[in-house]
Amino acid sequence: MKQLLMSVSVLAAATGAAQAAGLDRSGQSVASIFGADNSASLSFGYVMPSVEGEDIGGAGGSYENVGGNYALMGLSYTNRVNDKFNYTVTFDQPYGADIEYGSSPLASNLGGTYADLNSRAIGFVGRYQVTPRFSVFGGVRAEQIDAEVGLNGVAYRNAIATSAVAGQFNAALPSVAPQLSASELGAALARAQAGDLSGAATIDGTYGAGTFSALSDGFTNTAAGFAATGGYEFEMEADTSPNYLIGMAYEIPDIALRFAATYSFETEHEADTTERLLGTSYDGTVEYVAPASLNLEFQTGIAADTLLLAGYRWTDFSAVNLVPETLGSDLVNLEDGHRYSIGVGRRFSPDLSASFTVLYEPEGEGETVSPLGPTDGLLGLTVGALYTKDNIRISGGLNYSWLGDADAGVADQPVARFEDNSVLGLGLRAEVTF
Repeated sequence: MKQLLMSVSVLAAATGAAQAAGLDRSGQSVASIFGADNSASLSFGYVMPSVEGEDIGGAGGSYENVGGNYALMGLSYTNRVNDKFNYTVTFDQPYGADIEYGSSPLASNLGGTYADLNSRAIGFVGRYQVTPRFSVFGGVRAEQIDAEVGLNGVAYRNAIATSAVAGQFNAALPSVAPQLSASELGAALARAQAGDLSGAATIDGTYGAGTFSALSDGFTNTAAGFAATGGYEFEMEADTSPNYLIGMAYEIPDIALRFAATYSFETEHEADTTERLLGTSYDGTVEYVAPASLNLEFQTGIAADTLLLAGYRWTDFSAVNLVPETLGSDLVNLEDGHRYSIGVGRRFSPDLSASFTVLYEPEGEGETVSPLGPTDGLLGLTVGALYTKDNIRISGGLNYSWLGDADAGVADQPVARFEDNSVLGLGLRAEVTF
C-alpha cells in the first residue's frame, strides 16, 4: 500500500496544471518528501487549451486559440540522512501564462494583446520525524520569474488614452481644483459619441467652457498615436528571490493514511523593466510579490489495495499587484485561487495501478476577469495509470477540463465574452530507486 500511496498520488499532479486558477501551474507540491529513500523522478506535462471568444459591443472581433499550448517539467531527488531526518531536492515551474489575441488591433477590442510569463524554482525541503506518526518539515526555494505583456486593441487603446489625457489634465490643475477621474472622462466621451452631451456639460461646468472639447481632441490624438505605435508593451527581466515553506504531516502507515499541510510564504521580487508607449521606451523597476499558498493533501486506504485521495490548494493572488511605473495600472488583477480535488487509486496487480480524480475550481466573485486569463472556474477529470518494474515506476495521466464562461474586462467594463471552452492535459512521470 505504501508504494501505491506514493505513486498514485502523483498521477493527477502530472496533468493537474491544466488551466489552473490564476497563474498557477505546478501546484508546488512537496509530496516527494514522502518518497522512497535514494529515489529520483522526472515528470513532463503538456497542456493544450481551447479558448475562444468574441467581442462585446461594436468592435466585432472574434478570437481563436487565445491560450497557447505549453509544456511543464519537474524533477526531484529524495534521500535520508538518518532514522529521523530525510530531505528532497525539487525543480518545478510554479507560475505561467501563455495568452495571445490574434485579431486586428484596429478592428477588435483585444487584438494584439498578449502575455508570456515564465517561472522556475529549485528547492530543498527537510523533514524531521517527531514521532512514528507525526513529522514537521520546512524548506527554501530559489524562485525566478520573468514576463512580457502587450496591451492592444480598441478597448485598451481607449482606456489607456483616457487615463493618459486625464492624468495630464490633472497635473496642470491648481492644487485646490478637483481631480478629473479617467472613468468620468471615459463616460463623457462615450456619451458624446452617442450624441449625449450631458457629461461634456458637467466637465465644462466644473472646469470652464471648452474644457471637454480640448480633452476630446487630446484623447483622439493620443488614441491615434497608441494605434500607430503598436499599443503598450512591457518587458520584465528575470529576478530570483528566496521563497520559504513550512509544513506538517500525520500518518498511520498501517492504513496508508497521510494528512499533510504545506504553507508557502509570500515572495518579494524586484525586477528591471522596459515599457514602450506612444513610440517612447521607458526603463524602470517594479516591485511585486509571488503569492502565498496553502496545500492540504489527504490520503487513506478505504479497502484492500484501494486509496481515497483528496486535496485543496489556496493561492493568494489578490495580494499580487504588478504595477509598471509608466502604465500605472495593475497587470495581474486576479482573485484568490481555490482548487479542490478528490479521487480514488487502486492497485490491480503488483505491477499495475490506476487512479481517477475530479478537479474543481469555483467561479470568482467579480463580474469580469482579466483578458490575460479569460476563463472563470474549472471542472476537470483525470485518469492515470502506474506501471512498476523492479526499481522503476512509470506513470501517465490524461486530464480533460471544462473551463467556466467569463466576460473579459478592461477598466471594469466587459469587452469580450468567452464560452464553452476546454483544456486537455497529458502527463508522464518516471521514478527510479537506486
